[in-house]
Amino acid sequence: MVTVPKDPVFAFLSNIENLPKWSTKFVKKIILADKKYKAVTPIGEVFIRLDTNEKAGLIDIYAGPTEDNMMPAYLRIISLSDGSTAIMFTFFQYASTSDTIWNIFCEWIKIEVENIKKHFSQ
Repeated sequence: MVTVPKDPVFAFLSNIENLPKWSTKFVKKIILADKKYKAVTPIGEVFIRLDTNEKAGLIDIYAGPTEDNMMPAYLRIISLSDGSTAIMFTFFQYASTSDTIWNIFCEWIKIEVENIKKHFSQ
């Protein structure tokens, strides 16, 4: 949760070019080539796309080695009655993801959440 309204939180998180600012473990750099985004990650370059719905507070992140082979992760940006905003992440451990890698990803998500909190506490 962050103590700012939903609109600036959604605007920041739904801007694909902001990914390296908060997703520091997963996304080292964003590249735009041929009107398509790629992310430089610890496992190499991947295609990346965000599907968003501002009214519903939905940010669906798709990433993968090809545009036809992208895995989703989901963010929900929720306005709370006190004016603060909740941010919910949903990730899945796919059969191709080992327990070791999954555990590393789970630790990284904790860091990413802290990065978002720090960004909005400045």
